[in-house]
Amino acid sequence: MKRILLILLFVFYSCAPAFAGDNIYFNFDYAVFKGEDGKSILEVYYSVNQKSLKHVKNGNNFEGNVLIDISITDGSNNNILFSNIYKTPSVLTDTANSNQKLIGQINYLLPKGNYKLKITGSDFNDTTKQDSFEGDLIIDNIEAPGIRISDIELSTMVRKATDDKSIFYKNTLDVIPNPSGLYGMNLNELYYYFEIYGLSAGNISDDFYLSYIITDLNNREIMSHTKKMKRAGDSKADYGKIKIDSLSRGSYVLKVSLTDSLKNVDINNEKKFYVFNNQENVVTQSGQNEFLKSEYITMTEKELDDEFEKMTYILSDKQISKYDDLTSVIDKRKFLYNTWAARDVNQNSQVLEYKVAYLKRINEATRLFQEYFKEGWKTDRGRIFVIYGKPDDIEKYPFNSDKKSYEIWKYDNVEGGGECVFIELQSTTGVYWLVHSTFRSEISNPDWQVQLDPK
Repeated sequence: MKRILLILLFVFYSCAPAFAGDNIYFNFDYAVFKGEDGKSILEVYYSVNQKSLKHVKNGNNFEGNVLIDISITDGSNNNILFSNIYKTPSVLTDTANSNQKLIGQINYLLPKGNYKLKITGSDFNDTTKQDSFEGDLIIDNIEAPGIRISDIELSTMVRKATDDKSIFYKNTLDVIPNPSGLYGMNLNELYYYFEIYGLSAGNISDDFYLSYIITDLNNREIMSHTKKMKRAGDSKADYGKIKIDSLSRGSYVLKVSLTDSLKNVDINNEKKFYVFNNQENVVTQSGQNEFLKSEYITMTEKELDDEFEKMTYILSDKQISKYDDLTSVIDKRKFLYNTWAARDVNQNSQVLEYKVAYLKRINEATRLFQEYFKEGWKTDRGRIFVIYGKPDDIEKYPFNSDKKSYEIWKYDNVEGGGECVFIELQSTTGVYWLVHSTFRSEISNPDWQVQLDPK
């Protein structure tokens, strides 16, 4: 296992609004490309609003730093292969008016295998402010026969490189990643980059076709473009841009398809992205105008009720009663928009960043803690995860003849440090109940261990 502290190069861009406050929100993404000696290159991307960092005055400037902690674990034996910390500097001349975003990229060479990837971003000057991503990673055999399309990297810019030492350099290009997948505002062109492998004469004709299709989440085609390509080697890097200023707010999918009818080839890959505004020149406004430009204008009552249900962990009884009393769709739309907007510290931002971060935890809890017919975020573990975030440590104790299965979640920075205990009260069900917590608003039972008796 390697653990190192490095200074990482970075770039700024000012296409996204800045955010300041007690919380910090990172965007993480990754893509896998062909490397050397039978290995693949894992490119890890991150971004964070520079203004959300704590800066310390030094001379005429204000200085801060971001810490990125990456661990890669072998899924077959849980051995930690990499554990690295990267430090990225942030320098401002004015902490009040910075609208820049810090972007970084870190590369690893990995052989074929199954891995677990964990990324944590934090503020060096206030490590209680952090955000994380964790997921499974599958690296296929990059030398396998046949044609393959790499992951699609979403980008804010692809241009001819002037420095081959840039962290964003590949195939004579500078590819500036967009880890958030967010477009709109003043990002009205979606740049993309991907690679194609296995373009040998035996696999593909001299002429083949590449199609670029944008669909909504219901797989309805919104726009498409097809171009004819000529085979010029065993691999190819393809990149370009798509103008998306005609898209309404919402989630979309970019699909790339390679077809060759003579060789019976039809392969594809896809990447999800989001549009928050379709105007090229956005004038920051507030109140009614911002509501009218939000996604809530087109949301159905079913969508509104679903989102409200997911908000109940952070709403007061009075707010819940108020929503329940609403009878018109427009009033429900205004209620939800105003509730989220009130929680955002940066009132000039059109992106409801608190909402994005909260629903991100809802989605992750749904994925991690599904129990029978109960959605993961509605379970006890899911609720704690959504409210308090990911624990700093989880101690898992599987069932044995003397004790039921249980977990202890430990938090270092919530209420000065605390823990939550979950027990699988009915063995083999996979349903874990919160039986004890040291947090003020949760159940407290210092004698919780008596419930471990399997009899």
